[in-house]
Amino acid sequence: MNAGDLSAALALGAAAFVVGLSGAMSPGPYLTVTITRTVQRGWFSAGLMLVGHALLEGALLVGFAFGLQHFLQQPLVTTVMALAGGAVLLWMGYGLLSGVWSGDIVRDLEVAEHADGRAAPSHAGSIVQGIVVSLSNPYWTLWWATIGLKLASDGLAIGPVGVAAFFLGHQLADWSWYALVIAAASRGKELLTPGLYRSVMGVLAVLLVYIGARFVASGFGIELPWLPF
Repeated sequence: MNAGDLSAALALGAAAFVVGLSGAMSPGPYLTVTITRTVQRGWFSAGLMLVGHALLEGALLVGFAFGLQHFLQQPLVTTVMALAGGAVLLWMGYGLLSGVWSGDIVRDLEVAEHADGRAAPSHAGSIVQGIVVSLSNPYWTLWWATIGLKLASDGLAIGPVGVAAFFLGHQLADWSWYALVIAAASRGKELLTPGLYRSVMGVLAVLLVYIGARFVASGFGIELPWLPF
């Protein structure tokens, strides 16, 4: 590796961080589910979602080296991803709404608090949810099939150090932003009364349902507006 490659790799890593941060900070299903999981299960469980997210993106980057990007750019694939992803988000939102309506979600919170966090699901479950939520978002696929593909291609052109710089820069953006989100949500858990908690979870559930409906509509070529907030 020469000095030119190292310089190019560092520049690519910086670009991946800035671009990745702009994407990570955009509201969407991953943000909503991260807040929900932090409040319900604790910061460690929410952090493990990021591990699943990173594993998925690492696998995708390997796939790019074998031509996966050509598959992701097919119109049929983007449509299927929109419909399938929207369906998953609708299912998750419905489950959360049901818990809010029945009051089970408050009882779950009380159990988790009395168990001092030991009521959390398995580590593997948290990692899998990070993968599922990422895959359920067709805009994640679109990002990787366009912006992500360009940056990954630049990294592949540089060589292994370029690929590593791109991946680490991108992951650093995700982890930096979501560390702040998880910390804020963890602190908020200490301040939430059962009634306020139920209201917050209700709002997040509605957001998941709306985002899911928007994704399904886009699969049929219908563009619903974003909610005015």
